[in-house]
Amino acid sequence: METILLLAHTETDGSLAKSAREALHVAADLHKAFAGSKLVVGLVGEDVQAAANSIAACPAVKYFGVAGKEFGQSRYATDAAAAEAICKAAQATIVVAPATSRWTRSLPGVAQRVGGRAETHVTGVSTDGGKITVNRWYYRQRMEAVLTRAQRPWFMLIDPGSQAACGCGAGRPRLKPLPLT
Repeated sequence: METILLLAHTETDGSLAKSAREALHVAADLHKAFAGSKLVVGLVGEDVQAAANSIAACPAVKYFGVAGKEFGQSRYATDAAAAEAICKAAQATIVVAPATSRWTRSLPGVAQRVGGRAETHVTGVSTDGGKITVNRWYYRQRMEAVLTRAQRPWFMLIDPGSQAACGCGAGRPRLKPLPLT
Protein backbone atom coordinates (compact mmCIF):
# COMPACT_ATOMS: atom_id res chain seq x y z
CA MET A 1 0.00 0.00 0.00
CA GLU A 2 1.40 3.36 -1.04
CA THR A 3 1.41 6.43 1.17
CA ILE A 4 1.58 9.42 -1.14
CA LEU A 5 2.86 12.64 0.39
CA LEU A 6 2.39 16.05 -1.18
CA LEU A 7 5.23 18.15 0.15
CA ALA A 8 4.83 21.89 -0.40
CA HIS A 9 6.13 25.13 1.02
CA THR A 10 4.14 28.30 1.44
CA GLU A 11 4.74 31.61 -0.25
CA THR A 12 5.67 34.69 1.80
CA ASP A 13 1.98 35.55 2.23
CA GLY A 14 1.13 32.04 3.52
CA SER A 15 -0.57 30.87 0.32
CA LEU A 16 0.30 27.96 -1.96
CA ALA A 17 1.84 28.67 -5.35
CA LYS A 18 0.30 27.31 -8.54
CA SER A 19 3.22 24.87 -8.82
CA ALA A 20 2.21 23.34 -5.46
CA ARG A 21 -1.36 22.89 -6.72
CA GLU A 22 0.01 21.22 -9.85
CA ALA A 23 1.97 18.78 -7.67
CA LEU A 24 -1.18 18.18 -5.61
CA HIS A 25 -3.02 17.26 -8.83
CA VAL A 26 -0.36 14.60 -9.55
CA ALA A 27 -0.51 13.29 -5.96
CA ALA A 28 -4.32 13.10 -6.04
CA ASP A 29 -4.22 11.24 -9.38
CA LEU A 30 -1.76 8.71 -7.94
CA HIS A 31 -4.00 8.29 -4.91
CA LYS A 32 -6.98 7.54 -7.17
CA ALA A 33 -4.96 5.05 -9.22
CA PHE A 34 -3.95 2.91 -6.23
CA ALA A 35 -6.78 1.39 -4.23
CA GLY A 36 -6.01 1.44 -0.53
CA SER A 37 -3.41 4.17 -0.83
CA LYS A 38 -3.34 7.17 1.49
CA LEU A 39 -2.80 10.78 0.50
CA VAL A 40 -1.05 12.94 3.08
CA VAL A 41 -0.16 16.64 2.86
CA GLY A 42 2.96 18.13 4.39
CA LEU A 43 3.43 21.90 4.50
CA VAL A 44 6.44 24.01 5.44
CA GLY A 45 6.47 27.76 6.02
CA GLU A 46 6.22 30.58 8.50
CA ASP A 47 2.47 29.94 8.89
CA VAL A 48 0.93 26.93 7.12
CA GLN A 49 -2.71 26.94 8.32
CA ALA A 50 -3.99 29.22 5.53
CA ALA A 51 -2.33 27.01 2.92
CA ALA A 52 -3.89 23.89 4.47
CA ASN A 53 -7.28 25.60 4.55
CA SER A 54 -7.05 26.43 0.83
CA ILE A 55 -6.74 22.73 -0.16
CA ALA A 56 -8.88 21.14 2.54
CA ALA A 57 -11.27 19.52 0.05
CA CYS A 58 -8.52 17.35 -1.44
CA PRO A 59 -8.72 13.65 -0.52
CA ALA A 60 -5.89 13.83 2.05
CA VAL A 61 -6.35 11.87 5.27
CA LYS A 62 -3.69 13.78 7.26
CA TYR A 63 -2.07 17.19 7.19
CA PHE A 64 1.36 17.77 8.74
CA GLY A 65 2.93 21.17 9.16
CA VAL A 66 6.31 22.52 10.14
CA ALA A 67 5.90 26.22 10.85
CA GLY A 68 7.82 29.07 12.37
CA LYS A 69 9.75 32.15 11.44
CA GLU A 70 12.85 30.09 10.58
CA PHE A 71 10.86 28.18 7.92
CA GLY A 72 9.61 31.29 6.10
CA GLN A 73 12.89 31.70 4.21
CA SER A 74 14.54 29.07 2.06
CA ARG A 75 17.57 27.57 3.80
CA TYR A 76 18.93 24.12 3.10
CA ALA A 77 19.28 23.15 6.76
CA THR A 78 15.75 24.11 7.85
CA ASP A 79 14.09 22.93 4.61
CA ALA A 80 15.81 19.54 4.75
CA ALA A 81 15.06 19.07 8.47
CA ALA A 82 11.39 19.96 7.97
CA ALA A 83 10.97 17.74 4.91
CA GLU A 84 12.69 14.82 6.62
CA ALA A 85 10.47 15.14 9.70
CA ILE A 86 7.32 15.23 7.57
CA CYS A 87 8.43 12.25 5.43
CA LYS A 88 9.12 10.18 8.53
CA ALA A 89 5.90 11.19 10.30
CA ALA A 90 3.84 10.40 7.19
CA GLN A 91 5.74 7.16 6.51
CA ALA A 92 5.70 8.23 2.88
CA THR A 93 6.52 5.79 0.10
CA ILE A 94 5.99 8.35 -2.67
CA VAL A 95 6.75 12.04 -2.20
CA VAL A 96 5.41 14.50 -4.76
CA ALA A 97 6.64 18.09 -4.62
CA PRO A 98 6.81 21.08 -6.93
CA ALA A 99 10.24 21.57 -8.53
CA THR A 100 10.80 24.98 -7.01
CA SER A 101 14.35 26.16 -6.38
CA ARG A 102 13.72 25.55 -2.68
CA TRP A 103 12.79 21.88 -3.07
CA THR A 104 15.12 21.12 -5.98
CA ARG A 105 18.03 22.15 -3.78
CA SER A 106 17.03 20.24 -0.63
CA LEU A 107 14.85 17.20 -1.47
CA PRO A 108 17.55 15.07 -3.17
CA GLY A 109 19.47 15.32 0.11
CA VAL A 110 16.36 14.38 2.08
CA ALA A 111 15.84 11.38 -0.21
CA GLN A 112 19.36 10.24 0.66
CA ARG A 113 18.71 10.72 4.39
CA VAL A 114 15.61 8.51 4.33
CA GLY A 115 17.04 5.85 2.00
CA GLY A 116 15.03 6.89 -1.04
CA ARG A 117 15.62 8.13 -4.57
CA ALA A 118 14.72 11.44 -6.21
CA GLU A 119 13.67 12.40 -9.72
CA THR A 120 13.90 16.04 -10.74
CA HIS A 121 12.44 17.62 -13.89
CA VAL A 122 9.42 15.28 -13.88
CA THR A 123 6.95 16.37 -16.55
CA GLY A 124 4.50 13.49 -16.44
CA VAL A 125 3.39 10.68 -14.15
CA SER A 126 1.27 7.74 -15.23
CA THR A 127 0.17 4.39 -13.87
CA ASP A 128 -0.44 1.11 -15.62
CA GLY A 129 -1.18 -2.18 -13.91
CA GLY A 130 0.01 -1.01 -10.51
CA LYS A 131 3.26 0.38 -11.91
CA ILE A 132 4.18 4.07 -11.82
CA THR A 133 6.18 5.63 -14.61
CA VAL A 134 7.53 9.16 -14.80
CA ASN A 135 8.61 11.25 -17.74
CA ARG A 136 11.82 13.05 -16.85
CA TRP A 137 13.83 15.62 -18.76
CA TYR A 138 17.60 15.38 -19.08
CA TYR A 139 20.35 17.48 -20.59
CA ARG A 140 18.79 20.90 -20.39
CA GLN A 141 15.39 19.54 -21.35
CA ARG A 142 16.59 18.22 -24.70
CA MET A 143 16.10 14.55 -23.89
CA GLU A 144 13.21 12.81 -22.15
CA ALA A 145 13.20 9.42 -20.49
CA VAL A 146 10.41 7.26 -19.09
CA LEU A 147 11.42 5.69 -15.78
CA THR A 148 10.06 3.48 -13.06
CA ARG A 149 11.52 2.58 -9.67
CA ALA A 150 10.94 -0.12 -7.10
CA GLN A 151 12.94 1.86 -4.50
CA ARG A 152 10.85 3.62 -1.87
CA PRO A 153 10.49 6.34 -0.83
CA TRP A 154 10.47 7.80 -4.31
CA PHE A 155 10.66 11.60 -4.52
CA MET A 156 9.17 13.21 -7.63
CA LEU A 157 9.78 16.91 -8.24
CA ILE A 158 7.14 18.08 -10.74
CA ASP A 159 8.28 20.80 -13.14
CA PRO A 160 6.01 23.87 -12.90
CA GLY A 161 3.65 24.32 -15.81
CA SER A 162 3.72 20.66 -16.85
CA GLN A 163 0.48 19.68 -15.08
CA ALA A 164 -2.98 21.06 -14.47
CA ALA A 165 -3.49 22.72 -11.09
CA CYS A 166 -5.71 20.99 -8.55
CA GLY A 167 -8.97 22.80 -8.01
CA CYS A 168 -9.46 21.57 -4.45
CA GLY A 169 -11.81 23.68 -2.41
CA ALA A 170 -11.28 25.34 0.93
CA GLY A 171 -12.16 24.17 4.41
CA ARG A 172 -10.52 23.73 7.79
CA PRO A 173 -8.48 20.51 8.07
CA ARG A 174 -6.90 19.30 11.28
CA LEU A 175 -3.24 20.22 10.89
CA LYS A 176 -0.77 18.29 13.02
CA PRO A 177 2.23 20.49 13.85
CA LEU A 178 5.61 18.76 13.88
CA PRO A 179 8.06 20.47 16.20
CA LEU A 180 11.72 20.08 15.30
CA THR A 181 14.18 19.58 18.10
